[in-house]
Amino acid sequence: MTWDLLIESDCVPVPLRAGARVTCRAGQLWITVEHRRARPSADIVLSAGQQCRVEEDGVYFLSALRALGAVQCHITPAASQQLALRPA
Repeated sequence: MTWDLLIESDCVPVPLRAGARVTCRAGQLWITVEHRRARPSADIVLSAGQQCRVEEDGVYFLSALRALGAVQCHITPAASQQLALRPA
């Protein structure tokens, strides 16, 4: 199962496992990671057509860069992972 998300202004937390892929289809996507081991996270910014591969399990916070409007993104989970959104 894959997900297509339209993100306008909210930050969407998505737990992902290593091997998942996040692709930006339109707009600019801002990704911040909450690692299982407490340590700083480098932010990731993807433009339309770019993707990133998840290197480690964690909660990935997906947001649109506000000045540029909504973002369309596609998430392909790692093998054996079922996607589920965390309640806000």
